[in-house]
Amino acid sequence: MPLIQSTDKIPKITTRPTKRNQKRRKGDRQNKLSLSQILSQIGFQHRKDYVTTLGKLVASRYADGLFPQYKRAQDGSVYNLTAKKELILHFVDCLMGAIELYKQRMEWLTSESRQIFGVIQERCIVIVLDFGTAGPAEFDLCRDALSMVLVEQVTQIAKFNLIRAAPHLMKWQQKSTPVSEHTVTSAVTWLWKLDHMTAASHTSSAEALLEAMSDDAVEAVYYFAVGDVPVDTKQLLLEKVSDGPCPVNTVSFNAREDETIIFLKELSCLASGRFHAFAEKNDYRDATGPALKEDGKGLLALNSRKVKGRMPLVAGVREDVFLIWKELEEARSTVRQVQKIISESDQPASQDGIIYVSFKRNMIYLLFCAC
Repeated sequence: MPLIQSTDKIPKITTRPTKRNQKRRKGDRQNKLSLSQILSQIGFQHRKDYVTTLGKLVASRYADGLFPQYKRAQDGSVYNLTAKKELILHFVDCLMGAIELYKQRMEWLTSESRQIFGVIQERCIVIVLDFGTAGPAEFDLCRDALSMVLVEQVTQIAKFNLIRAAPHLMKWQQKSTPVSEHTVTSAVTWLWKLDHMTAASHTSSAEALLEAMSDDAVEAVYYFAVGDVPVDTKQLLLEKVSDGPCPVNTVSFNAREDETIIFLKELSCLASGRFHAFAEKNDYRDATGPALKEDGKGLLALNSRKVKGRMPLVAGVREDVFLIWKELEEARSTVRQVQKIISESDQPASQDGIIYVSFKRNMIYLLFCAC
């Protein structure tokens, strides 16, 4: 029985960028089903070489008429096709499977806590909570969202801590604490015991971030900023946080002004971090209370369906979502081109008949079938 039940549907979670993960991602790129890789397995390229005496590229003629050919629109390269139709159909099936996986991954990235907070990539983090001027209803909504993040994502990492930006700094723990069912439950309980208060001083946010970065074990700090950031606070954040000892990832929640989103995006860039933004639909829930329950198997978020919204237009497109979309479109394009190869290979090579080519012990047998 697992200690904590995750609500994630796609188990492959983005992890922190270590050398090992970079190597794994490089391997993924090398093994993906690109058109050039498929063509190399179902045929061979029709070669051209430069002939000095002629002063031009000359194509080989040994295979003329023996094979169906496919010309790539991208670069004009020609491939002689030798594979059976069954093998080409197999690649179509593989591509369709990859497309479905990309679609599931896209849905996973843009759902539940990942839509609100982005994807936590580090193993040890501190989340700095800056509720700004949030009213009571929005304050509860923020705690719903953060509860989802704790249950769905923080449960997957090693250590964490929570710090609230306030006139008197409020910390859940003095230092980052190992993740367990008990500590996550404790953090959610602490979150829901926080009092709603008016805006903190303009120095509170910077002080909270500096305190979070003072923990030597922390790999990254997440700055969860609700609403808009005052002008004097912006200047102080730029001065104090930009050159910190660890990256600062900024999360904009319900910013009213585009300038706030632009500023937080710039701050994350200067602090070597990532940026995420979320704007919820204005339908605050009526009930209040901790967004957590026990089901006998672990922790579950209660209000995952009640925090709904989207990424503000000014925030642009999430990089992780864009990369998956790019892979998805490439796979769809490759499927269309491979299906075109199949449809064209079904046509006769000439009016006289079809030429079949088989290879056996380096000898070529040509079997001409009359119509």
